[in-house]
Formats: sequence, C-alpha cells, structure tokens
Amino acid sequence: MICLIQNEENYNNDFRVMLQAFYPGVRIVIPDIFNKSPELKPEISLVFKADIDNSGIKITIYDTTDGFEAFENSSSGYESDHTEVPVDGDYTAKSLIRNPLKLAIYNMLSKRTGKILPWGTLTGIRPTKIAMDAMTKGMDKAEIIDNYCTVYSTSVQKAELSVEVAAREKRIIDSINKQEDYCLYIGIPFCPSRCLYCSFTSYPIELYRDKVNDYLDALEKEIEYVSRAYSHKHLISIYIGGGTPSSISAEHIDRLCDMVESHFDMTYVREYTIEAGRPDSITLDKLQVMKKHKVGRISVNPQTMNDETLRLIGRAHSSSQAVEAMKMARQVGFTNINMDLIVGLPGEDALSCINTLEQIKNLQPESLTVHSLAIKRAANLNMEMEQYKNKLGVDIDSQLSLVDRYARQMSLNPYYLYRQKNIAGNLENVGYSKDNLECLYNILIMEEITDIIGLGAGSSTKLIFEEGRSGVTFGTRIERVENCKNVDEYISRIDEMIARKNNWF
Repeated sequence: MICLIQNEENYNNDFRVMLQAFYPGVRIVIPDIFNKSPELKPEISLVFKADIDNSGIKITIYDTTDGFEAFENSSSGYESDHTEVPVDGDYTAKSLIRNPLKLAIYNMLSKRTGKILPWGTLTGIRPTKIAMDAMTKGMDKAEIIDNYCTVYSTSVQKAELSVEVAAREKRIIDSINKQEDYCLYIGIPFCPSRCLYCSFTSYPIELYRDKVNDYLDALEKEIEYVSRAYSHKHLISIYIGGGTPSSISAEHIDRLCDMVESHFDMTYVREYTIEAGRPDSITLDKLQVMKKHKVGRISVNPQTMNDETLRLIGRAHSSSQAVEAMKMARQVGFTNINMDLIVGLPGEDALSCINTLEQIKNLQPESLTVHSLAIKRAANLNMEMEQYKNKLGVDIDSQLSLVDRYARQMSLNPYYLYRQKNIAGNLENVGYSKDNLECLYNILIMEEITDIIGLGAGSSTKLIFEEGRSGVTFGTRIERVENCKNVDEYISRIDEMIARKNNWF
C-alpha cells in the first residue's frame, strides 16, 4: 500500500496515474484514511510526498518497511529517492508544468523499480492525439517521433505506431463533415454467458429470451425519436454492438434491421456493422439475415484460439467453432470481417499467441482488433484475482509485437489505437485492417469529432459542441447522455431515456 501526501491537490491525478503505472494493483491512500482505519498503517510500504509551492515541486519517496507509524514518529533515515521540478512563479500553470513533472517522476520511479514503460509518461486513452495535433501544425514524422521520445519518454516503436495510426486516421477524418454527419450505436445487451474478464452490460440470453421482443419494442420507440430529431443530419455509420448481438434469434435480428432501415435515411451510410461476436452464437440463418439487410461489416470474435484458455475464461465456444463461423460468413458472401483477440489472458504466453495468430492467418480476416487485457473493477477476473494472478499473461508487449508482425503479413495495417485504465502492462489496444476497410465508427468514437447517438440499455450518447466567439472556434465540449444499464429498467423507463436525449437535442 502507498501513502500519498501532498500539500496541494493540483497534481493529485498525475501523481496517482504515475504511481499506478509503476505499481499496478497497489492501493494508494491519503493520511486521512488512518483517522477511520488506523489498522492500515502497518500495511504502508511506501510514502510518496509532494511539497508544492511557487518556488518548485519537490517529490520525495520514503521506504516504510517498519510501517507508517514508525515513519510518522521519525521520517529521518527513511528517504530513498527525491526529485525536484522548478516552477516559474505559478505552480498552478499545469500546461507548462505537467509534462516536465510527470517526466521527472517517471525517471525517478523507473530508476527505482527497474521498469521501462513503453508509453513513458503517457497515461491518457488517446496517445495518437499528440501526433494528430502535430501534423496539423505542420511537423514532419521525424520531429513528431522525437517529440514523443523526449517529452514523454515513449519508446521509438510506440512513437512510430502513433504517427502511423494518426496519418491513417487523419485521411479518414478529413472526409467527414463535422457539422452534418453523425453515427449510430445500438446496444444489444444479451450474451450466451459472461466472460471472466468482461465488465460490459450483458444479460444471459437464456434468462432473458422472453424479454427480447419487449426490449425491441422499447428500442423502436427510441429509434423513432432519434430518427426524427436527427433528420437534419446525415447518418454515416451504424454499429450494432453488445453484449453479443448474434445471441438473439434470426427473426429478432431481422426485426431490428427492419426497424433501423424503416426509420433512418440510409442514403449517406458508409458503413453498417454488426458485431456478431461469439462464434457459438453465429448461425447460417442469422448471417443470411444480416446479408439480406446489406450489413457490410461483421465481427467474429474468438479472443484466443487456444481451447484451454477459452474454457478458463468462460467462453462457451471452441477454436473450431470460430473457424466454422468464418467459413459460414464467407459462404454467405461477407467480404469485410473483423476478428477480435485479447493478449494477456490467464495462462497465455508467446507460444499461445503464435498458435492463435497462425490460425487467424489461415482465416484471412479483413481486419484484426487486438486488446491488451484490462482488469475492470466489475469483472469476475478482478473479483477472483487471487485465484488467477499467477496465470495472467506475461511479456504482453512482445505478444503485441507478434500480432503486429502477423497482421502486416496479412496486409493489415494499424488504423486506430486507444488505451484503457487497468490495462495489462500499461499498454494499448490496436485495430488493424486492409487499406480502405478501416472501421469508420472505431475512429470516430475515439476522436470525438461527430455526434455518436447511443440507443439501447447501457449505451452512451456523445454530443460534440464547438465553442468559440466572433466566428472563431477555440475548442470543443463533449456532453454525454447515458441510458440506464438494466434491461428491465430500460424497458419500463424508455420514455425517460427519450426525455434525457430530448433535453440536449
């Protein structure tokens, strides 16, 4: 356990994210906690102290092997590391101080722990934003890569990846009309079963099968409202996700697609995706229905092609079922198929990863999305961590490098990149695709330049507002409109969900 002591709160989040990057899973507390829980004092093994004023910021780390109480009584002799960051008269000037401060902390913690983080001090979810902004300012590739490495201490490989992804994103973003275009996300919150690592809103289809029609009734009301409210804009991307959309029947998929096509103007739609998802839920009749409705892009998501891992994480399918699902999709005529993988699953190593990638290579998907395992607070994996901590994947960055190598052998190039909290190895998720088959929705949901309207239980709407005055735009503001997560409540409170949107539309 780490105790964080600071005389000012201005950089609290920066201190915490850097500590969490080097000490993943370690609880960080402040001294006030001991007022209620003095029994925690012996559990403190490290004190991170920040003294902040206009003359500078001094960071000191104390080893407290004897516990916090002994440190309190006499801190002399406990100091092990310290660093200082100069301040030019105003310690609240975050835009000037934050990056040098995080870099100083990074160097101190890296030396202390012996760890080198591939992303250096970068802790946000959108590392490509730096490259995108730099390109807009006219910086060339070499300058941008040098900026990543010197300002943020990223590895050259991560800097190059960011620049490559940003260049592809920019080409696609430049084709978007930010004022007129929008995207639609429709959530189908049902799954065959709950996976060990999952924290998404999902309900077992066997228990909720009789409520699917009621759910679609409520969803249709929301669809009707949004189609009217956004009739002045152009719908360019439809993404049906979950949950597992293919866990509902072919008849229900048919009804869902009919609802979408009958209410929305499909003239400008550039991309229509259904995340078919779990191979054990994919059948020929469901694929035929999707194809009939001109769905152009689907996902078949094995996560791994190692059967032992699949059993461990609660996936009810086998690797052979993933192969069969791909064969059926090709038989029906789909020519734009994504496959999702997760690296860092319990018990997996480089050899496991190679086995998966060899099989994926034989299937030749048009895109590949690789996720580094993120241990979410609400996931069973987090709740049962003691049981699985010795089985979690090791050397995940090497596995990501393997994925990159195999993807490029399949002529798949990186086109979007994001990071999450609690992600294994402080690493990243990357989407690869063949040229001109990049998922538009994936890029726009990350870059936040158009409205994304979320429909269904657990979905979130992102509304983008440009801010400025005298005809000059100086930034954007994002407002989120959330739907309730519970399926039963969504059905019973659908009018309230619509009213929430109506307050902003």
